[in-house]
Amino acid sequence: MNSSQYVTAHDGTKIAIDVWLPKGLAGGEHIPALIKGTPYWRGPEREVSILNARGYAVVAVDARGTGASFGSVKIMFSDAEVSDYGTVADWIIRQPWSNGNVGAYGFSYRGITAANIASLPNPEIKAVAPLFDLTDLYLLAYPGGAFESYLLGAWSEQTRGLNAGKLPCKGDPACVRMDHGPKPVDADADRALLSQALAQHAANYNVYECFRAAPARDDRICGSGQSLSDVSVLARKAAIEKRGLPMFVVTGWLDESSPSQVLFRYRTFSNPQQLIIGPLTHGGFEGDDPFSLGGPPDPTYRSQTELMADFFDRYLKDSKTDLPIKTIRYYVNGAGIWRTTSTWPPSTTTVKRWYLGRSHRATPLARSTRGVERYNVDFSATTGALSGYRGQVDLSRTDYGNRAGEDSRLLTFTSSPLKADLEIAGDPIAHLHFSSSQTDGLLIVYLEDVAPDGVVTYVTQGVLRLAFRKLAAGDTSAYSADPLHTFLHADMMPMTPGRFEDIRIALSPIAALIRKEHRVRIALAGADDGNLERLPAQGAVTWGVAWGQDSYLEMPQVSRPIHRGTPSASNAAVSR
Repeated sequence: MNSSQYVTAHDGTKIAIDVWLPKGLAGGEHIPALIKGTPYWRGPEREVSILNARGYAVVAVDARGTGASFGSVKIMFSDAEVSDYGTVADWIIRQPWSNGNVGAYGFSYRGITAANIASLPNPEIKAVAPLFDLTDLYLLAYPGGAFESYLLGAWSEQTRGLNAGKLPCKGDPACVRMDHGPKPVDADADRALLSQALAQHAANYNVYECFRAAPARDDRICGSGQSLSDVSVLARKAAIEKRGLPMFVVTGWLDESSPSQVLFRYRTFSNPQQLIIGPLTHGGFEGDDPFSLGGPPDPTYRSQTELMADFFDRYLKDSKTDLPIKTIRYYVNGAGIWRTTSTWPPSTTTVKRWYLGRSHRATPLARSTRGVERYNVDFSATTGALSGYRGQVDLSRTDYGNRAGEDSRLLTFTSSPLKADLEIAGDPIAHLHFSSSQTDGLLIVYLEDVAPDGVVTYVTQGVLRLAFRKLAAGDTSAYSADPLHTFLHADMMPMTPGRFEDIRIALSPIAALIRKEHRVRIALAGADDGNLERLPAQGAVTWGVAWGQDSYLEMPQVSRPIHRGTPSASNAAVSR
């Protein structure tokens, strides 16, 4: 059963909602509800029928300034936008079918919305499921301080279309295809209210232009008066911890900066959290273990939804089940196995150094000899059209392919064949003694697997805009999901051409297996053409990269032996 209407927010703004109730809901029956807030127009997406069958009402909400809702947007996730969901929650518990309990869920923007809802004081909101979300919006737009040109350009185009009442689906499997624009509410038969709402959306900010003009995390977004940090989940940390709501979180290892950000929240927020990190594309629609591409998602999309429903059953229905306070269920890329831990990195890991060595070798042994490799940056280097940078807007499968050809453009350091399997689980950090001929630029570090037949497989990467290389002087956890750099405007500083400095770069956290007889490769790039903004915009760049004891990668290696045959996440203990 579906109905649609407006709910009036605290400031008088009309917010459009859809209510999807289970078929055959008996009179006098009371059920919990799940809020899904979206800027991409509310509609019957694929998980709604599953949740209805599990006994949940689903209330889809057009975020203010989008769809059929009124208002305009000067910056995403404003206090007004977030508070609207408290108004919706209060409306829900007044309905005759409500049992008085409300949750929130969604992926991507909708997942960030669910996490923000956890900050609201409404006592009826009991649990949230932020999926494939991000706690630090600055690092979404500027990973490592590098402007994410493709994602923001494509998302800006989509947003302009949405504001005008046109939905660019572009292969999105979750896209609600509507021939006549956003859905009006039931009482708006002549679409007059919808037309008024769309007229207000014309005042929405331009995503690309406004983000591009704010290269530091404390720079303000156009006329909003706020920075991306001001409206991030991290900015609501105190309120989220005060409410203490349990969270169910799913993300994928290659989903750009989402895994680093959800693991950061896991470590720094006191809320109970169930976290699943798997070989999953953004949204969980496809599998993307780079060692076995083409397989189905594990767990499947339906299983992901059922696991989420299991989680909500514990908090929104009458039955109560004791749960671990915090748990992570993670998949090991290349091994096809799942592991469970209560800490990240897992307690079974030990950090080992892999040094850049003579003759482009990578070695776990520290040598006393030192030298310098010179490298002319190849600005045609790229991670391609299926890069992890693109999946968050295209919902495409992340596929880096065989990196052997691309590596010919890069500065690489490769180990001898491994004498035993090497399992990695944690947060690699690169330490480079480095110089550049320019005052700014990008420095990208790839960790890769080289098979005996020469096939090169992407494992993980880290990126840093060199102007932001200054290390944080203290704890940045109040506003940054990057443990090393602040990205504050005051900390931007030019390089001195030709002068060597120690540069540190955090690579995205990963769990992966590099097999016996394979080789470890550390590859350095100064560009990701088509995905990140070129820096500098013009001119050649020459690097000096020291090899020897001063340049190395901290590798979190699992000390216990590999074992196989671990159940998939959909059958794991975390689900029951």
